[in-house]
Amino acid sequence: MDIVTFRPQRQLALFSFLLALALVLLVTPAAVMAQDGTPDGNQDNDEQIIGYGILGEGAAGPHFVRVQVSPAAPKEGILRFAVRVRDLETGEDVDSAIVRIFATPAEQGQKQFSPALNSPFDPIFYLAQMELEDAGIWAIDIEIESELGFGTTVLSLRLGPRTRGATGAAWGTALYLLVSLAFVGGGTWLWYSSKKARQRQRSQMPQRSRKSQKL
Repeated sequence: MDIVTFRPQRQLALFSFLLALALVLLVTPAAVMAQDGTPDGNQDNDEQIIGYGILGEGAAGPHFVRVQVSPAAPKEGILRFAVRVRDLETGEDVDSAIVRIFATPAEQGQKQFSPALNSPFDPIFYLAQMELEDAGIWAIDIEIESELGFGTTVLSLRLGPRTRGATGAAWGTALYLLVSLAFVGGGTWLWYSSKKARQRQRSQMPQRSRKSQKL
């Protein structure tokens, strides 16, 4: 009886391992992408944000503005902007400004607008998100309003076409297939092993028990 019950337990443990492995594979890419695409409040404020590229910097009235964009190589789709505002004279960060971002296509498409907001957890960067769908040159207008006054600056953004079958999409597809295979394969193996164990148990029953059942 110990032989019969041992194998299903071992197969159940193996299936649990496959399930845990699938969950790890699901969580790890999400954590990596979050680390690469989100400003890190623990890093040096003078460093470029991980996953972002420098779009430009310059004076906006009494302010000095530095703008970063993610992804670093902008393509059609969702873009994230991080704006840092400093006092043009002292270089000190301004954490109570009103920041507005406008995106205007040079040829075709609609003008986009989004406020950029900071938070008590990261008052240095004002963050905004836009969805730009037309490849080409875009004018990015940054408006800053604070106790120092009002100012604006204009930057140029080259938006590339959306890439089909990119590495991220390929990885996502491979991950989905791997997780599906782990679930389906593990479940099928567990079912087959249980079936074989039941057949083995019936084959090991004493002959006299079979005769008594017939009577």
